[in-house]
Amino acid sequence: MTALNYIGIQIVENAGGLNNHSDPMSTPASTVEVSDPTLKRADLHCHSRFSIFKYFRRANTRDCYNAPEDVYKIAKERGMNYVTLTDHDSIDGALYLLNKHPDLKDFFIGEEVETYFPETGQRIHVGVWGLNEAQHREIQRLRPNIRELIPYMKSERLLFGVNHLFQNYRMKNVAGRYIAELLDMFDVFEVLNGAMASFHNKMVQQLIDTVQREHGRRISMVGGSDAHTLKHVAKVHTVSKGDTVNEFLASIRAGDCFGWGEEMRFRDLVADIYLLVLAYHGETGADLRSRDYTPADKMIQLAGRLASIPTAISGLPAAITSLNYLKQIVITKGISMRFDRLRDEIRR
Repeated sequence: MTALNYIGIQIVENAGGLNNHSDPMSTPASTVEVSDPTLKRADLHCHSRFSIFKYFRRANTRDCYNAPEDVYKIAKERGMNYVTLTDHDSIDGALYLLNKHPDLKDFFIGEEVETYFPETGQRIHVGVWGLNEAQHREIQRLRPNIRELIPYMKSERLLFGVNHLFQNYRMKNVAGRYIAELLDMFDVFEVLNGAMASFHNKMVQQLIDTVQREHGRRISMVGGSDAHTLKHVAKVHTVSKGDTVNEFLASIRAGDCFGWGEEMRFRDLVADIYLLVLAYHGETGADLRSRDYTPADKMIQLAGRLASIPTAISGLPAAITSLNYLKQIVITKGISMRFDRLRDEIRR
């Protein structure tokens, strides 16, 4: 197979900083066409209503309200040849879709796994693709310790990679040591995440480009929308080759792939937060009528919804989103300013 060259964001090193050269990503994703008919597409990072949200669980909050069928439909309408769901620590959405539509040949199970370095508590989000139910159960058992999780997934020949490398990065960690250890563990990195700041994505790609050039490593660079609303599903995705799901995933494993699309603008991120708040309130009636919850559960859910109204009006969701976005930029700009030293640390 002819190797694919990455033709998304082009980044070059310049005095320890970042420059964006000949950036086709400045063109809206909807107007860009990859003309080679052998190229196939899949959004490797998107969520459904089955995605586990670990905060405010008693209030029945979710970080996504998309029905799996709607995610599949939108992805296909936007040109995806293959579709997956990567819900947080859950494959229930994928199983739900497959149970309703068992004949789907262009769908595969995915998951976004939250794992940890046990000595520091540093969180890492890992995309896993093409797994089955038994593997999911074992992954969930092992995920508290990344040093146990990674050997298991390698032994199972699973395709997995690091999502949004610096989103959860703790600045007290030594960046060179942190990155070097992840490079030892992973052969796939998400270099284009639709919900992350553009500067973050460019920093990750520059880092991986440098490792490949200076260390002779072949690392797969993938993209995903990280969509929590239907508006952004498949607007960032991975392009590779393969006439079947297995061939497509094998091409990604071999590094014959690239990320494509355009990140959300900051105002889109804020708008998504408020769309999620509206969706939360939209399910009030169904939750109150549901027999799955006790009266006490329903009271907590109702209290949560009432409390969310002044919270949303006060602008707190926008403020939190702004701080997270700013954190991404501060961290990645700080790393880019000492890129030469970081490269030396990784080399050692």
